[in-house]
Amino acid sequence: MSQCRFEDRLSQHARVLTGPCGRIVAHTASELEAAFSHIEAARRAGHWVALVLEYELGEWLEPALLRTAPQQPALTGRRHPRLTALVFEQMQEQSPWTLGTETASETTASVTSVQAGMDKQAYLSRIHQIREWIAQGEVYQINSTFPLIVETEGDPAQLYRQIATRHPVAHAAFIEDEGRTILSFSPELFIQRTGNTLITRPMKGTAPRSPDPETDRRLGEALHASEKNRAENLMIVDLLRNDLGRLALPGSVRAEPLFLLEKYPSVWTMTSTVQAEIAPETSFAEILRALFPCGSVTGAPKIAAMKRIQETEPEPRGIYCGSLGWLAPNGDFSLNVAIRTLVLDDQGHGRYHVGGGIVYDSDPEQEWDECHWKARILNTRL
Repeated sequence: MSQCRFEDRLSQHARVLTGPCGRIVAHTASELEAAFSHIEAARRAGHWVALVLEYELGEWLEPALLRTAPQQPALTGRRHPRLTALVFEQMQEQSPWTLGTETASETTASVTSVQAGMDKQAYLSRIHQIREWIAQGEVYQINSTFPLIVETEGDPAQLYRQIATRHPVAHAAFIEDEGRTILSFSPELFIQRTGNTLITRPMKGTAPRSPDPETDRRLGEALHASEKNRAENLMIVDLLRNDLGRLALPGSVRAEPLFLLEKYPSVWTMTSTVQAEIAPETSFAEILRALFPCGSVTGAPKIAAMKRIQETEPEPRGIYCGSLGWLAPNGDFSLNVAIRTLVLDDQGHGRYHVGGGIVYDSDPEQEWDECHWKARILNTRL
């Protein structure tokens, strides 16, 4: 039976959607309006909806990007829809999965192989090109990503338990959907609606952890004090303030706290919070059109950065840098930024993308290393 659960492992709370009763998809831009209408109807009928939104959905939500997308042959012939909404009868509140509980088998699952899907020299050349575009004034920042080719063995649900137990985050998800299984260990909130309040929490700035306490402390302090990382974080905060401003009631957008240092088992990160008040009648579709995808995974200016991403990345991002989340019958919802997310097929073959925001003073070698820090989460043999 398909499973769909969203876990906040920091507060030890999980939302588990049960009683599947529908599947809404959009394979083309022309199907999008009908999909949004069906999602709204399902919500109003009292159903819970699990949302799987691929990064490239953003091309359908922005006319300037929709015009350029057909020129990208890598974005054609896709197996999965860019928008998938799984409709369920109800939601149950549970504790997060733990090892040896629920339906978990006692045998372990593991990641057996991780290979970069892009040659290092090609990656370094791309970073130099992005720095040239920034020097020319075309963009201020571009988020540059590439896939890792992953092989696994064992039950995906057990693999999820093992990784999630070792790397607890607030926006984890486990979703099974027609031949693919999504294991998301995202620490980043994209957008959350509670009543008439929208909150987004971009994460920009990453440093590795160290097993030595003193070295680890210095790494965290250096990240928090880094002018480069603060400038990069603030750039995305400003972008999201502008995006929220398209929906917000006048004077309601505020950004606080800024530059909050967060500690995870494998990395330090820096997070800021932006929130706004919106009119009660603002629809889910209107919110997505204003905000999706999250600016923390595009760059700035957003549309210019996304156009360059279309041109330069080796394959579609798919779920990576899109969003996973839930929509409640009352209209509240929560969507993560689908980073640190492993997508597997029925044979255990998968993709796990990595990336980072590139600014003019980014060091290409260091950016390559940072991408691999972010893949440490896949090490199941510790």
